[in-house]
Formats: sequence, structure tokens, C-alpha cells
Amino acid sequence: MNKTKIIIKREYLSRVRKKSFVVMTILGPLMICALWVIPFLLQQTGETRSEIIVVDATAERLDDKSVAIFKNKFKSDDVVHYSYSDDIEAAQKLLKDNSCDAVLEIVSTGDNPPIKSFMYYGENEPGLKVQEQTKNQILNILKNSILQYDYGMNEKEIAWINNPTIDFYTKNILTGESSFNEIKTILGAVGGLLIYMFIFIFGSMVMKGVSEEKTNRIVEVLVSSVKPVQLLMGKLIAIALVGLTQFAMWVVITFGIISFVQAASPELFAPAEQEQITVNERVITVDKLNSVESSGANELVQGLMAINYPLVVGMFLFFFIAGYFLYASLFGAIGSLIDIDTDGQQFTLPVTIPMIIAIVSLPMVMENPSGQAAFWLSVIPFTSPVAMMVRIPFGVPVWQLAVSIGLMLVTIVICIAIAAKIYKTAILMYGKKITYKEIWKWLRYKNA
Repeated sequence: MNKTKIIIKREYLSRVRKKSFVVMTILGPLMICALWVIPFLLQQTGETRSEIIVVDATAERLDDKSVAIFKNKFKSDDVVHYSYSDDIEAAQKLLKDNSCDAVLEIVSTGDNPPIKSFMYYGENEPGLKVQEQTKNQILNILKNSILQYDYGMNEKEIAWINNPTIDFYTKNILTGESSFNEIKTILGAVGGLLIYMFIFIFGSMVMKGVSEEKTNRIVEVLVSSVKPVQLLMGKLIAIALVGLTQFAMWVVITFGIISFVQAASPELFAPAEQEQITVNERVITVDKLNSVESSGANELVQGLMAINYPLVVGMFLFFFIAGYFLYASLFGAIGSLIDIDTDGQQFTLPVTIPMIIAIVSLPMVMENPSGQAAFWLSVIPFTSPVAMMVRIPFGVPVWQLAVSIGLMLVTIVICIAIAAKIYKTAILMYGKKITYKEIWKWLRYKNA
């Protein structure tokens, strides 16, 4: 046991003293934020306004010649600007001269549907957002025209049909709290992605460390003093402590930022304004919609404050540690199989596939966190670290959480036992091509 502690101390200190550890501890939260913010900023700054000429050829085919359904009806914005022309050939000439980005011709035929539209473009095709926005405007203008001329509705009635308003509340009947579903979705996605990143980053550290020690023949000196299993467990525990140290420092930095923001803008943390609604002689207390106190950033803060953080943080730590030991033990075994003459890709791919499936399934789990697919992904040990972190902010039944934790612990014991057998046999084996068949033989040896 003392030798294992020495290995843990050596591995831990050698990694936390590196400049890269300090840099990643400071830059880690910023890089995670950048993953969410930069694509949004690029989308905002990268868009150029498209110029589209609209040629409305529908009026001449209507019974009422004075009615032009689409002319002067399109709404321009920062994405696209619409202008109008009565001559399709003149408009297309402007397009060929690069005086506009596209020409939209709208005609009426005897077919079904009678209205057809054609978007002509030159060197560059208008983006999907421009095309979808233009198509939606055509449909809305046509609908408004039908409501006005066929059903005799005025502008106020048409505006109400196009933009009906309803107060929609989400409230937990057991706790009396509001849902904040969007906040839970974001928090779950961030938690799942962090688990995925941590497991692979620190698991890869184990594999790389074991492989380097084997390739450099350092392991031959180490195993003369300690058992191979002690060496593997010491490395697993030490790197887990490195990950926990980094996570703890991130938590401290995050709370420091939150405290600064709270001191600078206390109004963001003010409780949401409440109102009472009487429904069939029942009085329901809800957060007031569209109030100054409950809007914008304050609503985001209120949603974040409504999360059960002791549960979320506790489960994050458990599934990070459990997922790490599950995958890192297998990565450690793979590292013992790799030397200069051995390609480890054939061994790493089968191990990484379950986590890739989990990360690809994130949207499905977020869309229906209580569904059957989400349930099975959150109880199968190889996918549960990611899937369960997505589900926890929404609330998970205690029995499902217990099943997931129990299966995870059992699987960790099995994986560490398998990894220890492989590591013990392969760590001093050089220059030999190892196959799955041979690994299976090692696992069957009782004294391996």
C-alpha cells in the first residue's frame, strides 16, 4: 500500500507542477465558453445582407386586376433586402451584372397549387436562411391575402391570427417551482459534454503514460520494485486526483465570477415578481410573465438558481470519477499493449465507440429525458456518464439513479480486473503483434 501511495504522489505532483496544467486550469472555463459563444459571434458577424428583386406576376391573372398580392409586401431586415420590378428580363439582366444577389419571380398558373415562385441566382446561391425566410414570407403574404379578400378580415384580425398570444406557465406540482426547461437543457448538455471531455482527456493521459513508460523501458525498473497492478492503480488514482483538482479550481473560479457579478448587478439576482391567478375558485401563484424583474438576464439567473446544485455537482463528481475509472482502466490496458512496433488503433476504437454513441445521442436525450432511449442510455455503464448528466437537471427517479450507480460500480470492478490481467501480462512484452484472441487467452488464465 505504501508503494502505491508513493506512485500516486509521484504521478500527481509531476502533472500538477506542469505549466500546461496551470494554463489549462485558467483557460479551461474560457475555452468551454468559447465553444458556445464563438459560433454565435461568427454567425452574427459573418452574415452579409442579400439583395433580392421581386417580380410579382400574379396580379394580371386575378379577377381583380388592381390587386397585387406580393408587391411591396415583403419585409426587409438585416439578413435580406427586397426591392421590386415589373420586368423579369430587366431584373435578370441586373442579376447577371451582379447588381443583386437573386431575382424572385412569383406567378399564378392553372395548376394546383396555383401560386409558384422561382428564385434565380448567379455566381453565388443565397444561403439557406435567406431562402427559408423568403419562402415563409411568400406563404404568410398569401395567407394574409386569402384572409383579407376571401374572408373579409381587417388588418387587426389578421395580425391576431398570425401572432396569437397565450400565457404559458410550467410548474412542478410537487415542489411548486417553475420549470425553466431551457436552462435545464443547456445545463444538461454542458454537463454531458464536460463528462465526455474529462473522461477522454484524462483517460488518454493514462494510456499515453503507460505506453511511454513501456516504450522507454522505464517500466522494467518500476516493476522490479512494485507489482504491475500497484503501478496501474497508482497511475489511475493519481490522474483522477489531477482531474478533481482541476475541477475544484474551476468551481472556485466560477463562484468567484458569480460573486463579482452579483455584487456589481444585484438586480439580476432579485426574486422573480409573483402574481396570483384565480382559476375556477383556485388561486395559483406563478412567476409574472414579461415583467421587468422576470425578463432577460434575470430570468436566466432565476433559472440557474432554481437548479438543485448539490445533487447536480454530486452526481457530476460521481459519474466523472466512475466513468474515468471505467474507461481509464481500459485505456491503461491498451497502453500496455502498445510499443514502437504495435498499432493501438485497433484496440482504442472499440473502447471509444460507446461514448461516441452517447455524445451523438445527446439531442435525443435532451428532447425526451424521460423516454425509453434516455433511460437505457443512462443505465448502461458505458454510456450512462453522459446520458445521466443530461437527465439529472430534469429530475430522475431515485430507483433509476440507484440502478445506474449500481451497474456502474459493478462494471468498474470488472473492467479494472480485466485491465489488471492484461497490464500484468503485456507490460513487459515487446515487438510482438498482439491479437484479440491472445488477449482472450490471457483473461482465461486463472493465474495471469
